[in-house]
Amino acid sequence: MTKTSMRTLHALFACTLLCTCAAFSNAATIIKLSLGSVGPDIQMNAAGMLSTANDGIGSTFGDQNTAADFTGFLGNPDITTNTASFTLSNLQAVGPPQVPVAGLVIQSFTGGTFQLFDPTNVLLLSGSLTTSALSGNLGPLGGGTGALFTTSFNTVTGGILAPIIDPASLTLSMNLSNVNSGGGFSIAGGPLNPFVADASVSIGGNQVVPEPATMGLLVLSAAALAMSARRRIG
Repeated sequence: MTKTSMRTLHALFACTLLCTCAAFSNAATIIKLSLGSVGPDIQMNAAGMLSTANDGIGSTFGDQNTAADFTGFLGNPDITTNTASFTLSNLQAVGPPQVPVAGLVIQSFTGGTFQLFDPTNVLLLSGSLTTSALSGNLGPLGGGTGALFTTSFNTVTGGILAPIIDPASLTLSMNLSNVNSGGGFSIAGGPLNPFVADASVSIGGNQVVPEPATMGLLVLSAAALAMSARRRIG
């Protein structure tokens, strides 16, 4: 077998391996945000609107300055200081909170958007949400911990990372701590009462997988190169 044919076979094998790995990849955490240490990170007001709290740092576009860890296929250098920034806004509480068991409360939300900026205020990723749910302890049980989990995404709306992330796979979750300075969530016969909390954010997703037609073209191109090489040799 000629060297040209060997190189072509290697190219075919590489294409096949790439397509196989992409097809079987599972969604995983790709961005971790610690959020800043200035005041509370998250707040819900008396109207039931949940958002990040503004940390008062005017040099960054997002509400909360944060470090950022990039994992998986992104390959971006981590931002190790609180110089990136993040905003979560306009999540509206819907319906009364549920208390499935004593001491546990679940509040549903609808809508909302998020934005993540790098230290130079370049938009890394933004998107809109559809439905979310917050769960946590009523009162100080467990030190006032809780969590917000988005259950579905509406769409990815922009950012330089958007083209390499499958929008249908995107997820966002937050771990909350120090809710109301350890007092936890509370209700008074109606909606969840206003609260503030510290938070960390995890964003998950899959890499964009080339369409079957694109993958087929890669294989056909490699095969055409092999045929051309054989004709030249013959």
